[in-house]
Amino acid sequence: MSIKKAFLFCLILVGSLFSNAQEVGYYKHRIFLELDGQGQIPLLQNVFGERKGYVSKNGTLNSSYNLLDLAYRASLNVAISESVGFGVEFSQRFYKVNLQSVDEITRNFKDTSGNMISEYLAAKVAYLPIRESVFMPKVLISLNDSRIPCGFASEIGIGYSLIQLPNRNLAVELVDSQDPNQLSQLKEKLLDSRAEEFRGMVFMYGFRMNYPITKRVLFHIGFRYQYAIQFSKKKFRRMDESEYWFSGREVWSKVNLRRQLGIFSFGTGLTFTL
Repeated sequence: MSIKKAFLFCLILVGSLFSNAQEVGYYKHRIFLELDGQGQIPLLQNVFGERKGYVSKNGTLNSSYNLLDLAYRASLNVAISESVGFGVEFSQRFYKVNLQSVDEITRNFKDTSGNMISEYLAAKVAYLPIRESVFMPKVLISLNDSRIPCGFASEIGIGYSLIQLPNRNLAVELVDSQDPNQLSQLKEKLLDSRAEEFRGMVFMYGFRMNYPITKRVLFHIGFRYQYAIQFSKKKFRRMDESEYWFSGREVWSKVNLRRQLGIFSFGTGLTFTL
C-alpha cells in the first residue's frame, strides 16, 4: 500500500470512529485538521556536513550554500480526552544534497575483461534535489493545563519515509574541457540507476502553541526535533564499484548524512475543527 493510500485509509478510519462523538475538544469539537508549512535553515550540514555546492542559473553553475529545506504537512487528529489526542499525518519535504566534496568526480569498475578501471575528471555538479514523503501516526499531549487542540502541546510520532530523486538530470560543467560529446557521455553515466529511491524512518518530538482565532479556526506555531534512519545500508554498500560516476553507495551515503543533520524544523499554519 502506498503512503498516500495508507494516509487516506487512516483519515477515513479516524473520521468514522469519532464523527458522532463531540463531547471533548475545542467547543465540543473533537476532530481537527492541521495544515501548515515547515522549514529550516540547514546550518548543521553547511558547517559540519558539506562544503558549498552549485546551483544552475542561466545555464551556468554558481557557488551557493545549501539553503533549501521546506515542507508542507496535513494531519487529521482527534481529541481522545482533554489532554491527549491522536492523529495521522502526511508530509512532503523538499531539500538538496551536495554530491561532491571537491570539484572532481571519480569511478572504479571492472571492464568486460575483468580489469579494474579507475577514471578521474575535474568537474562541477549541481545539487541533487530530494523529495521525502512521510506517513506518521502521532500522539499529542497538552501542557500547562491546556485543552487539546487549544493552548500548548507536545507531539510524538514515528513515521515511514519514502525518499525520491525527482530530477536526476543534473547540471554539470567540465573544468578542463569544453567537449560537448564528453559532457553528454558523462551525464549519461552520472548517477547509479539502482539508486532511484530510498526508504527509512523518522522519529519526531515537537512542541507547539495553538492560538484560537475563532470558534472553528486556530493559528499554530512550533518546532520539531527529528531523528532519521535510512534502510538498506548493506545493500548499497555493495554498489561501491560502478561504471557510474556516483555509485549507489555514494548517493545513499550523501542522502543519509543530509537527513541526519537536518534535525530541527520550524512550522506554522492553521487548525480547523470539524
